[in-house]
Amino acid sequence: MDDLDRLILSALQQDGRTPFTHMAKQAGVSETTIRSRYRHLVDQGIVHTVGIVDPAALDFRAPAIVTVIVEPGMVDQVATAVAEIPEVSYLVMTLGSRDLIVEVLCRDLAHLTRVSTEKIQMIPGVRTTETLVIARSYKLSYRWSPVPEAAADVPAGMVGG
Repeated sequence: MDDLDRLILSALQQDGRTPFTHMAKQAGVSETTIRSRYRHLVDQGIVHTVGIVDPAALDFRAPAIVTVIVEPGMVDQVATAVAEIPEVSYLVMTLGSRDLIVEVLCRDLAHLTRVSTEKIQMIPGVRTTETLVIARSYKLSYRWSPVPEAAADVPAGMVGG
């Protein structure tokens, strides 16, 4: 990952439709170079260019985080079943007091209740759940980018060398 790759990632995160010609001009390289680098980033699974849908704009007003405690040895089976639920937008296994963290996007409280009680809680191996309704989002970022390795090695608060 070099500066040109980071420039491509940054441009796409600002606007996924940024023309390669614009990136090339900004970087001082050819459009072919940008196109080749982009193709390499995609082939390596580093970048996926997708359309982002805003659930609130579609009247999904009850997003929530559901934490799940699973019977020992059943995390993968439960996670596979949870991942099949259409309302699930994010699913991770954790090593803390909860086994799974699930984000669900629901239209309203009744919809959220059905997803929690009739879908997630009914999966074999689910021991307990806790549902945390999201009242306000302060940050949702698709703009994460790796920092250059040299900067990552500098201890916090240290500048220069």
